[in-house]
Amino acid sequence: MNYKKYSNNAFNIHIITTDKFKSVTMKINFKKQINRKDITYRNLLTKVLLQSNKNYPNKQLLEIATEELYNQGVSANNYVSGNYVITSFNTVFLNEKYTEKKMNEKAISFFLDLILNPNINKGEFAYFDIAKRLVQDEIESIKEDTRSYSIQRLSEEVNKMIYNPIGYMEDLNTITNKDLYNYYLNMLNSDLVDIFIIGNIDAESTKKLLLKNVKINTAKKPSLSHFLENKISRKTKTIKENIDIAQAKLCLGFKLDQLSDFERKYVMNAYCYILGGGPDSKLFKNVREKHSLCYNISCFYRAVSNIMIIQAGINKEDANKCISLIKKEMNKITKGNFDDNDVKASKIVSLSALKEIEDYQSSIIKVFESHEYLGFDLLDERSSSINNITKEDIINISKKIHLDTIYLLEGENNEEN
Repeated sequence: MNYKKYSNNAFNIHIITTDKFKSVTMKINFKKQINRKDITYRNLLTKVLLQSNKNYPNKQLLEIATEELYNQGVSANNYVSGNYVITSFNTVFLNEKYTEKKMNEKAISFFLDLILNPNINKGEFAYFDIAKRLVQDEIESIKEDTRSYSIQRLSEEVNKMIYNPIGYMEDLNTITNKDLYNYYLNMLNSDLVDIFIIGNIDAESTKKLLLKNVKINTAKKPSLSHFLENKISRKTKTIKENIDIAQAKLCLGFKLDQLSDFERKYVMNAYCYILGGGPDSKLFKNVREKHSLCYNISCFYRAVSNIMIIQAGINKEDANKCISLIKKEMNKITKGNFDDNDVKASKIVSLSALKEIEDYQSSIIKVFESHEYLGFDLLDERSSSINNITKEDIINISKKIHLDTIYLLEGENNEEN
């Protein structure tokens, strides 16, 4: 695998060449310092742009074109990365080595046209109303996935700079078609843009093709870190919300205090695995199995937000008992009441996950994204660093984890879903 980055004032090109895959995957990120209203605009924009473009003015013609391009896949999504919101357009197509000459160029041109050559008439998008209904449906269905909803609500309480990546109904209701088009033009001219592409391709000719076809010319420079800063509070907030669900969701949000670079990248993941990362974890064995206080329980870490979250599906009457046992298990780790086998198990899982990354083009791109945006290490460096984690590292980091918010999404009854 070979990686090359080509920087230019308007956008960066990241080309990863490998002969491991028959397909080519390409991703274009538009990145902007976050503002809550941007999220709804950008979700709506992705829906509009994928409906049609100038060359294929309706959905049917667009679908016929993708079939002619050997079922080229196209998608888009928005995600929040700390201080930034990122709008990502993605495509996967069969390499021309297995189709026809010049098909790579046709597939890339087709993909770029969806983003850069939209179906506009008098400053308005076609299919605007359809796209708006799609976003409305997404917003209205947020509470249907109660696990994701409870984690999102907790995150928002821990840090007010954390927003949901779908958008907000009150913002959606104010957006007009012309507003969206003006927003789109502004995004092209002001966002930080990165293009990632991976496959068995020639780097130099691919770079020339992208420079020729990506009509984004405004020079831009990043000015802000992705990582959110958290102020540690001595008081723990408790938030309760009641909706019509069978199983209550308990979420505990922890702020992390002055982690080192090594702790942020590696030790926190090991700590989370030992505490609540699987069937051998302390929380699973002692809260779920031994005391039968939850249907499920897990612990995970969000590096960019600088928070750790523990989530459990419980009967609401058991909330206090569950919280008490969670604190007890965390205190045991701080006192060193775990062994080297726990640390070894966390390393095995992490190293296995690294090997799986190499099997998927999208996962490999994410590695280079995190390297570009967050300063995270590439795969080879990650392996050696994971092996360097010690029991003492786990004990030390446990002292930097502070409970900030308890969030309980209460159900109407206590039967398991």
